[in-house]
Amino acid sequence: MTPLLKASIVLLLPLLQAPSQDLKTYLHIRRSYGIIESVGVPALETLVGTRVFEVQGVVKGTLRVGKKLSLLLERTDGQTQAIDATTIPDWAVGTDVPARLIIRASREEENDEIHAVLVAIAKDEDVRPIEATLMASVAKSAIASHNAALKSGKKGGRSPIAVNGTAPTKIWTVPTDEATPYYADYIHKRNPKLSEAETYRMAEGILGFSRRYGVDARLIVAMVICESDFNPNERSYKGAMGLGQLMPDTAKDYGITNPYDSIQNLYGTVREIRGHIDKYRGETGDEFRALQLALAGYNAGDGAVERHGGIPPYKETQAYVRKVVALFYRLKGYR
Repeated sequence: MTPLLKASIVLLLPLLQAPSQDLKTYLHIRRSYGIIESVGVPALETLVGTRVFEVQGVVKGTLRVGKKLSLLLERTDGQTQAIDATTIPDWAVGTDVPARLIIRASREEENDEIHAVLVAIAKDEDVRPIEATLMASVAKSAIASHNAALKSGKKGGRSPIAVNGTAPTKIWTVPTDEATPYYADYIHKRNPKLSEAETYRMAEGILGFSRRYGVDARLIVAMVICESDFNPNERSYKGAMGLGQLMPDTAKDYGITNPYDSIQNLYGTVREIRGHIDKYRGETGDEFRALQLALAGYNAGDGAVERHGGIPPYKETQAYVRKVVALFYRLKGYR
């Protein structure tokens, strides 16, 4: 942060202050957007397109330039991201304030500036226990549903949702510490050759990076199954490597030194699909269509998607999109 910007930060200015937002109102807004869990600041930094999400971060101060009021959110590079606001509650007018922020953010291209507007804000310490209780309940319900399916002997078949149809939105995420054993167990069943330590490492990578970058972990599981079936040493005839079958240029773009290392590969996989989803969400305005095109772009490249005006007419790509979508929705509980 430059000295000039530091000098412009307003730490105690009554004109910027507003009565502390009611937690009940904040939670109501949170529910109205279907938010179950917050994402990290990197999800905001890597955004392309338009999205409303809850970010867990640290408020470094406030800034007024003319009539424009902004809240300053700490970035991962130590700088700050300005979030436009109409009012800021008393408790948030300060430095190093842990907070939850519901933000409406947009960016058309990767190199553009992010435009972010504050929708609502609450103290992190107030939301954290409520979130933990909610997510524990969701995890318990999901585990019970999974166990019931196993006892009934049901086998996952094709999803009844057609690839060119419209799918309902049903997003939930569970805390890494509670979900890790179940993900690790699932991974081990897919590839029994893996050691227990490696299955846990993969599970932690999937859950950790998915949570950090705001991607459904079950989508990453579906993709990895279709790419390598959890074989970290997989290599395609085209040179794609590891769990998510990253191409050399993609791995290089994300600073990955060993694509066959599970954690590095999952990092690249999550970052790559997140970028594709944001791109096509912004272009189509449709979550399900964005998912289809994102998967097509991941498999065949954005250039092929653009040339054909949609999913390319390649058998491999069309089969890949169908398979990942079907498995993803099966993992989500749609039969």
